[in-house]
Amino acid sequence: MRTTKKQSREGEPSVDDMRYDLAEAEAMNISVSNIIDILIYGCEPLEDVSDIEIRDEWNQLFSDNKNDQTGGAK
Repeated sequence: MRTTKKQSREGEPSVDDMRYDLAEAEAMNISVSNIIDILIYGCEPLEDVSDIEIRDEWNQLFSDNKNDQTGGAK
């Protein structure tokens, strides 16, 4: 199983860390049809998404397993 940067990070993530985590999660789950859509239509870069939207999305995806960042340590 692949270890993500989120899993190996200690402490609270910065917004830039959150952007990376979101991109990494999306890359790990992206399908060929999504890649084709991106190549044809482009996408909105995460660096252009507001900090509050990044925090909200990150919390939606990762808040349930926030304690898993360090391998399950609380």
